[in-house]
Amino acid sequence: MNRALLKQDAKQAMSMANPHPALTTLIVFVVSIACTMVLNFFGAIFGVTSALFGSEAISAFGAFVTMILSVAVGLLLGTVQFGYTVYCLKVFKQEETGIQELFSYFPMLFKIFGLILWIGLFTWLWSLLCVIPGIIAALRYSQAFFILAENPDMSIRDCVNESKALMSGRLGEFFVLQLSFILWILLVSVTCGLATFYVQPYMQITFAGYYLSLKPYDTVDGYNNGYQDGYADGYHAGNTQNPNP
Repeated sequence: MNRALLKQDAKQAMSMANPHPALTTLIVFVVSIACTMVLNFFGAIFGVTSALFGSEAISAFGAFVTMILSVAVGLLLGTVQFGYTVYCLKVFKQEETGIQELFSYFPMLFKIFGLILWIGLFTWLWSLLCVIPGIIAALRYSQAFFILAENPDMSIRDCVNESKALMSGRLGEFFVLQLSFILWILLVSVTCGLATFYVQPYMQITFAGYYLSLKPYDTVDGYNNGYQDGYADGYHAGNTQNPNP
């Protein structure tokens, strides 16, 4: 596939987005940190209280509350991350979007969390056999969130099955696309994480473009394997004409 063109279009889409995706990524980061701090705060409060009074009842109550808070935080972060997925998809398609996208999908909270659990569980089960089957499973399920983003009424099982169908014969291709960001990931390490706010949206918006390139041709949005082998060079997000009529 034409990875250079795909990445070029992702960068162009980022430059045209308002606000810049770096700011939206920062908001996701802040929400994650805030949730972690809340969990740690309550964990510390119950830990100190239990130690002072030596009460098993307080300790058990603290563990219960912490568990409930952990589930609530998981639901919140999963929904925000899904909103970020939708945001990146819209940025690549150059559609109107913004920070509000992150907090617009709480009505889908349980479906989103169910999809996270499904993917996590089956990826973990395949990983028990060996690392490689786990990687393969993760690649096969990699498009499920984009599919749900465009088809919110689709069931969890159908999203997963559709992802497996889209990725059939393309696991290596997508794996290489992910590896092509290795230097950018190293940059994140070198900058002590500061580059995350550019690298993370750059990667996710590129992956959104890759997902769109897997879809059957649509005369409305024009995304039909525009970066895949056999299609004319220069066929990208801004081109809505079928390169192979």
